[in-house]
Amino acid sequence: MIARGHFVPFLLLPAAILLGCVALAIRPAALGSASFVVVAVGTIGALAPLPAHRDLHPGPVRVFAAVTLGVLAFAAARAITTPLPVPVTTLTVGATIVAAVAEEIFFRRLVYGWLASAGEAVAIIGAAVLFAAVHVPAYGARVFPLDLAAGIIFGWQRWAAGGWVAPALTHAAANMLQLF
Repeated sequence: MIARGHFVPFLLLPAAILLGCVALAIRPAALGSASFVVVAVGTIGALAPLPAHRDLHPGPVRVFAAVTLGVLAFAAARAITTPLPVPVTTLTVGATIVAAVAEEIFFRRLVYGWLASAGEAVAIIGAAVLFAAVHVPAYGARVFPLDLAAGIIFGWQRWAAGGWVAPALTHAAANMLQLF
């Protein structure tokens, strides 16, 4: 049962997540407009209060190990796939890094953090499914399995490293591997 005074805050977090997912799914193709949307969603992910959750604080060795394993997985995937035909400029590199960090703040801090009270597996899979789903409108349904796998790796890193920084670093590296 939700207490009368807690009903509005109870609804705000899922509403913010839904709004963020819709905004990411319908973001415009133009780099400047898309970057604005992604930064706005990342800001929501950074500022939204989360329910209390026991986070691991494993230290820099586990963070480094999680990032290393994640980057190696994406490097292996990149070796067997064809990159998207995107012109590599300073602007695209910067926007790609900002998008990776903003998406990880949203999905691995906010979405994962909200779902974590239901269990780590629910948080990992739930955030991964939403992550994959928001990329379908831009890249087509064929990317869903790949983005789902990426989201699961990022979620595992979130769990293993105890925070969103390891998946953000890996996501940025994966995006760079896709560009170059």
